[in-house]
Amino acid sequence: MDLNGKMSYQSDVVTVSLSDAPFPVSFPEVPHDQYGLNLDIRQTLFDGGISRQKRQYEQAKTAADLQQVEADLYGLKSRVNHYFFAILVQQENLRNLGIQMETLASRLETVKTAVTEGILLETDLMVMEVEMLRIKQSMVDAETRKKSFLDALNLLCGTRYPEGTALALPEFTEYSREAENRPEQKLFELKDASLEAGKQLVSRKRMPVIYAFGQTGYGKPGYNMLSGEWDFYYMVGAGLKWNIWDWNSTGREKEAIFHQQQMLRNQRETFDREIESMLVVEQANIERYRKSMALEEQVLELRSGISRNAATQLSNGTITATDYVTELNKESLARISLATQGILLCQSVANYLTIQGNL
Repeated sequence: MDLNGKMSYQSDVVTVSLSDAPFPVSFPEVPHDQYGLNLDIRQTLFDGGISRQKRQYEQAKTAADLQQVEADLYGLKSRVNHYFFAILVQQENLRNLGIQMETLASRLETVKTAVTEGILLETDLMVMEVEMLRIKQSMVDAETRKKSFLDALNLLCGTRYPEGTALALPEFTEYSREAENRPEQKLFELKDASLEAGKQLVSRKRMPVIYAFGQTGYGKPGYNMLSGEWDFYYMVGAGLKWNIWDWNSTGREKEAIFHQQQMLRNQRETFDREIESMLVVEQANIERYRKSMALEEQVLELRSGISRNAATQLSNGTITATDYVTELNKESLARISLATQGILLCQSVANYLTIQGNL
């Protein structure tokens, strides 16, 4: 339904005259100025299902576009995992550095007493103080890294966690070879459905279309062009439109859509193979970290015993502070390594579930 109007003035109009008429004849003159306000109505009565197929195509295309957004957002999860577990590593480093600082602080008084009694040298006390300063510097570095990772995580997630926020290590159930639930897989299905709907729409383009139309209006002149009076007028009718030959344009469009579907299937096969290869890598990482943790636990237990013996020897003055700090650092590194392996194991499980689409 359209409403339209017009005003016009033309320099010449159609005139009718008779020469050599046996008696005078006068014909009305078409007015030079014309005015009109029309309401045009057109209603499709039959189109071979084109309108219905257009709606189905638009719905399929919209669903695919929305799923594309979901797939793009899901791609951020791997980066979120990276920053999340990087923060956990720095937190664990800070915790272990704090333990090491407390241990040194508790031994410092013993060293001071031993220096006073002449059991240890003044340089031994200086070694302890220098090591405590080094640990403080390492804590500042770890805190800075944690803040940078937390800021990046805030930007990705649209959150605002304060600087002192402590994240908790997630607990995952045993990972399994569950069915993959990636949004990209649903996207491939929706894109294929959209292409199929487009192909069906192309098939209906050459169907005959029957329509009714009408016009009503008020103007000067009306349908009687020889009248100079304002008048109401109307017209109703029906029409037929049928594209009986299109030089095989429909066939070429169908062929193009077929090739797009083939390309989409190839992309899906490539994507599935890539997902499978990534799962194999993460599964190997999970097994590697589990075995490493078992060994790291034994190393930490031995290093703790060595460190305790070194502390006793330091109190007796049989080793220097440098020797003690060396053994204490080895214990601290073993503790950090064990904690890091645990975090990396948890991260690999998270990555595995993310790749599957189940996280």
